[in-house]
Amino acid sequence: MLTAQWTRKLPLIQQTAPAKLAARLIHTFLHDFPDIDMEQYFVIDFCSGAGGPTPLIEKTVNEARARAGHQAIPFRLSDFHPNLDAWMPLATHSANLSFIPQPVDATDTLHAPPLVVSKTSSMPNSTGDHKSIHLYNLSFHHFADADAARIMASTLTTADGLAIIELQDRTLGMLLLMAGEFFLLFLLTIFWFPYSPLHLFFTYIIPVLLFVQAWDGLVSCLRTRTFEETLALAEKALGQKAKFVSSEDTEIGEKVTVAICGDWKFVGVRRLHTWPFGYMNAFLGQKRL
Repeated sequence: MLTAQWTRKLPLIQQTAPAKLAARLIHTFLHDFPDIDMEQYFVIDFCSGAGGPTPLIEKTVNEARARAGHQAIPFRLSDFHPNLDAWMPLATHSANLSFIPQPVDATDTLHAPPLVVSKTSSMPNSTGDHKSIHLYNLSFHHFADADAARIMASTLTTADGLAIIELQDRTLGMLLLMAGEFFLLFLLTIFWFPYSPLHLFFTYIIPVLLFVQAWDGLVSCLRTRTFEETLALAEKALGQKAKFVSSEDTEIGEKVTVAICGDWKFVGVRRLHTWPFGYMNAFLGQKRL
């Protein structure tokens, strides 16, 4: 159900599927790395579950890169509990999507498989010849502050980039939108899953899925960190105070905030994905050369 909400466009209130909107943002983010076409980069997706939006994001990003004449960027699925049964079929559909079969602990990437660790890391196991960007799709808010701080510290030590994508925030408008989730899914499930008896049963006979999705959405809103709160985790990890460079509203109705902390540049992007209150909030980090 959650993957469908990522990858399918809602009529009237969405201009495109949220996953494609996220892919456009990630494509622009990758293009900002000055050596992206000279070095081998990997995008490592953490907390992948059954795959979520990452296959569509990978496809959209690499199609855009191909049109621009750039080399493809491999994406790798990973999780603390690898879902190989779900990932193997997904990997057969793209030469640039694969997975890490070993468990990957997002809070301890210092001891993760070598593919996760960039060659720029100072850790002993950074023996590869690649660079890595760590991606969290609608998952970072699940971590308590202590674990989120460990993730940030590990990431800033072992990676060259960080992308945290959330489809919600703690605004009143988003909470109201989530409250309508129950009725929205009631209308759409028959069209999204017409041949899935379990989806139909637990939506229309015993509406467990509707309550679970609506409740999960409300809790996710309350747990989602602002750009400033996530930046504070980076400041703690780097042991330095960030300097805000700019904050502006663009012509396409999004807000972009830029800050510098040590060797890292952080960008916060807030972009509408579902009218009228559904905003995608991204925290992007780039290690400066």
